[in-house]
Amino acid sequence: MKKTSVLALALASFGFSAANAQFADRVVSYDPGIGYAVGFTNADAALGEPSRVNPFGESTDPFDPPYGHHQIVSLGAGGSLVLEFNQPILNHPRNIFDLDFTVFGNSGFIITNDFDFTTFDWIGIPATDGSLFAQNTGVSTVSVSADGEHFYALNPANAGGVDVLFPTDGAGDFQTPVLPGAQQGDFAGATLEEIRAIYNGSAGGTSFDISTAHDDQGRGVLLHQIRYVRIDVLSGKAEIDGVAAVARQQGGDRKPRSGS
Repeated sequence: MKKTSVLALALASFGFSAANAQFADRVVSYDPGIGYAVGFTNADAALGEPSRVNPFGESTDPFDPPYGHHQIVSLGAGGSLVLEFNQPILNHPRNIFDLDFTVFGNSGFIITNDFDFTTFDWIGIPATDGSLFAQNTGVSTVSVSADGEHFYALNPANAGGVDVLFPTDGAGDFQTPVLPGAQQGDFAGATLEEIRAIYNGSAGGTSFDISTAHDDQGRGVLLHQIRYVRIDVLSGKAEIDGVAAVARQQGGDRKPRSGS
C-alpha cells in the first residue's frame, strides 16, 4: 500500500519520546444524555491509559475494540464528558504530525469473511471492507480549555467526530496518531496485519490539533496549552475509552502553529 510506505518514511524521519505518557486524570463532569448505552455510565472508564486487553483476556485490536463496562463510558444525544489532565497538554510545534491529543472509542472494523459455525472460526484470514460497527453515526464536538471555565471548540473540518475512525489497536502506541490523510477506504480488503501496516505503530483513535480552537464567533484562539477536554454528543451515541496526549518528536523541522 502506498500510504504505508509514506507513513513509514514520515515516522522514520524523527524519533519521539513517550517516556512521560499523559492520559486523563480526573472526571470533572459527566451527563449521559439521551439514548446512551445502558450499563456504561462509569465515567471513570475514560481515565488513564486506553484498554489494551478486553474483559476475557483478548488483546484489543481494530476487529475487537474495548467493550467492557469498566473500559468505556457512553454518551447519548445531548450528553457531555469533561476530563482534566494533571499535566497540561502542550500546543507544541514538535508534537507528532502537528497533532496534540487523541480520543479513543469502541468502534471496530467489520470482518467480511464467512464464518464457519462448525469450527466457530472465520474462513480464511479475517479482513474488512473498511466498514465499521459500534461507531457514532451522529454528530459530536470536542472543545478544550486551559482553566476549566472557558472552552473553545476545535474546528470539525480538521478532524472527524469521536468514536469513528480509527478503531483502537492495543498493540500500538496511544501517543502516536495515525498519519493525517488516512481514510476509511484505505482499509478496504485489509487484514489485521495490513491495518497495522497502515497504522504503522499507532493505536488508532481520532487526533486533534489545539491550534484549530475557535470562539463562538468563529475566530481563531491561540492556546499554548490546555488541561481540559470536553466531548459533546449532539446526536447519535458515542463511547469513550480514553484520551491521550500526543508524544513529542525529538528532531526535525515542523511547520509553525498559526492559531487559526
